[in-house]
Amino acid sequence: MTSPKAPVTPAPDKVKDDFVERVGQVEVRLPSLTYLKPGIIRQVRRLGLADALYTIIELSVSREILTVLDEMDHDGYHRLLAAWQRHSGVSLGES
Repeated sequence: MTSPKAPVTPAPDKVKDDFVERVGQVEVRLPSLTYLKPGIIRQVRRLGLADALYTIIELSVSREILTVLDEMDHDGYHRLLAAWQRHSGVSLGES
């Protein structure tokens, strides 16, 4: 027995636009946390929150940008993560 397929419609609370912020001389572009590509979701599906966030970052930015993020001031980095979460419309707690 097969079940009828439900229509697939995007949820209105999904933010599709990337989060973009300038850090020093480089533009950091991260995907919205509410509109991740299926491959990213597959790779982070069993990870804890911190590991999932870092994996999303590592999969989304170039080595150059990753180096810039790694060298950021602690407070500035956490402000960037909080802004990314707010942009995406999610609250993931402390990271």
